[in-house]
Amino acid sequence: MITAVVGHRGTGKTELMKRLMLYTRDSSVDFIDLDIEIEKKIGKSIRELFLEHGETYFREMERQLFLEILQRPNQNAYLVLGAGFDLSVIPETVRVLWVKRKTDLDGRIFLNRPRLEPDLSPLEEFHKRAEVREQRYHERADEVYLMPEGMFENRHHAMAMEKMVLTHTLEDVGGGFTILPDFFASEKRWSLFRARYASRGLDFFELRDDLLSTEQIQRALQDLPNDKFIYSFRKNQDWNSFWSDSANVEIVKKSTWIDWPWELGTPEDILHQVPKDKLILSLHDRTHFNGWGRFEDNVAHMKYAPEVSNFQELSQGEEWQKAFSTKRSFLPRSSSGRWEWYRRFKKGQQLINFWKEDTGSAGDQPSLWAWLMTPQKSQKFAAVLGDPVAHSFTPMEHSDFFHKKNLPVFAISIHRDEWNEALPILRKLGLSYAAVTSPHKENAAKLVPSLELKALNTLYWNENEKMWMGTSTDDQGFAELIEGVGMIAPLQKEIFVWGGGGVLEMIQKALPHASYFSSRTGKPRVGNEDAADLQPKILIWAAPRSSETLIPPASWNPAMVFDLNYKEDSLGREYAQKCGANYQSGLVMFTGQAQGQRIFWKNCEEAL
Repeated sequence: MITAVVGHRGTGKTELMKRLMLYTRDSSVDFIDLDIEIEKKIGKSIRELFLEHGETYFREMERQLFLEILQRPNQNAYLVLGAGFDLSVIPETVRVLWVKRKTDLDGRIFLNRPRLEPDLSPLEEFHKRAEVREQRYHERADEVYLMPEGMFENRHHAMAMEKMVLTHTLEDVGGGFTILPDFFASEKRWSLFRARYASRGLDFFELRDDLLSTEQIQRALQDLPNDKFIYSFRKNQDWNSFWSDSANVEIVKKSTWIDWPWELGTPEDILHQVPKDKLILSLHDRTHFNGWGRFEDNVAHMKYAPEVSNFQELSQGEEWQKAFSTKRSFLPRSSSGRWEWYRRFKKGQQLINFWKEDTGSAGDQPSLWAWLMTPQKSQKFAAVLGDPVAHSFTPMEHSDFFHKKNLPVFAISIHRDEWNEALPILRKLGLSYAAVTSPHKENAAKLVPSLELKALNTLYWNENEKMWMGTSTDDQGFAELIEGVGMIAPLQKEIFVWGGGGVLEMIQKALPHASYFSSRTGKPRVGNEDAADLQPKILIWAAPRSSETLIPPASWNPAMVFDLNYKEDSLGREYAQKCGANYQSGLVMFTGQAQGQRIFWKNCEEAL
């Protein structure tokens, strides 16, 4: 089968194909990148084609060459398409794999790709196309791979799990999966779904009456005979008519469990139709908790899935579940998906839990890859703590280190004002190793006052002493980032630092004679007033993308921008593009920091 690989610009499709070559090296599979094929045929780069002929000409070239490739004899191939490829050209016989990352719609700024609309800002240009493309990918995709953030290279456990996902060699997956109507969009799509997940050791498939038609539910029960099902009532309807329909009675009979939501009423009537030992009573808000709880003895299982707004509410739900863990499942929900880490933490600890492809039925459900990366019944865990952290490379970076300890690594969002509430709760849950990022480095330092540092980025829980130990590896990472700056700017005064935040003290120690500016006012910091008359040769970008961050004066023309941020929508990256400077992302600094963190954690363990 030919698989067309689609996804937004910069998602990582090309690098993914290189990994797939490794995963399938024992098979006769071809890998074709349409952009590379176009460059070979025309003898020009994609950038040159855009500059000389424009986007319309390029899209026509894409279409023609794509159709030519489909005529080639080898029909077992992956074909990587550009982000703007016209998906309507793809025949139904071709499988479409959408490679997706959760940061796709944050936007990306490219320094080595042609601009499509130079009159717009880089992010405006990206977003203008991304939202339309997102919908088209969703409509056409036969399979969605939610690819994690970070670099896979030499992350052996992460690659092993990715291989299982992409080569459909899953076993003993566990967890539950809500079947969505998109999987029935065509016979091919449903067949591919079954090939991926039937008899793969899932705990259950969920069939919701508000998402699927009766015919689709019947089809799932028929075509997945070796799997278990939860049939979930969600629609209020004429119950006399429902139970008089033999098709509905048969669905209830074939389902392993029946989920009755409190929102449809108390369970007395459903208990006349469904045996107690297969009835799950669910609640999706907090206001009816006491009334709902009174029926616990009348049903097989209680599922509590409320909107959770803070760590205190999360802790309350956790305590409720642990009090009767075999009969209770707690699935916190949020509009942002911030409790995804907790859902993973509960893997193997409760009857009901879910993972997803694409958006799933709830934003807090983890991806299949993230689910597979999580060990069962974790008693301890590592995490990156900050806000935002959805983009963080930390879980991937440290994945092999903690896999050897059988520990998961989570990305946990803690808002600026939540630290004092969140940290004791996380410690109680089992947080033992932490990488700390903005805006909490100063808060982390307060946990280890003996170090007399204003900011820490690394914590370790000393179980013997019942105390946190910590360090900062920012200086190690920063030294690697700016290695060789003296060759560009022999005078440190010609090195301008824009912003600083929690790492300002560290930068000042490394570059005591540099010129420091506030990114909020645009003015030199106290003691740097003479820098107002200087021009930078190097600019170190240490400011976030926010409404408070200003752009440096247009008169500045640095030769090099060193960015402490590695995120692809960084304002430092945009500034470098705008002023034509060479650019170094914060990825070098991040890698150096992470190496130092692993050394610190290992030394702490050995000291015990």
